[in-house]
Amino acid sequence: MPAKKETHTFESALERIEQIAAQMETGELPLDQLIVVYEEGLALIRYCSERLDDAEKRLETITRNAAGQPKALATVQKVPEIPPSTPAETSGNEGDSSGAGSSAARLF
Repeated sequence: MPAKKETHTFESALERIEQIAAQMETGELPLDQLIVVYEEGLALIRYCSERLDDAEKRLETITRNAAGQPKALATVQKVPEIPPSTPAETSGNEGDSSGAGSSAARLF
């Protein structure tokens, strides 16, 4: 198996993920191309996740004292989910006066 090439920075990979998500959200890609960009997106997400894990480990190491004990809690908080780049389509419940509509966007 050939050596893994890292041609992306974290920022460029994240930007490409956003581009892929926008392409996929249009619904205009043919199935074969959709699968190809989906695979690319998954690989970039793995790359970014690995970089974040590495950064978290480095921060934990940096914040240890001479005895190896943590000086402060400096871990990176994991975001539960990245929201979609475009608003979700409405389901026709706009007239609901229960106030649930304002929290619907937070479900994604």
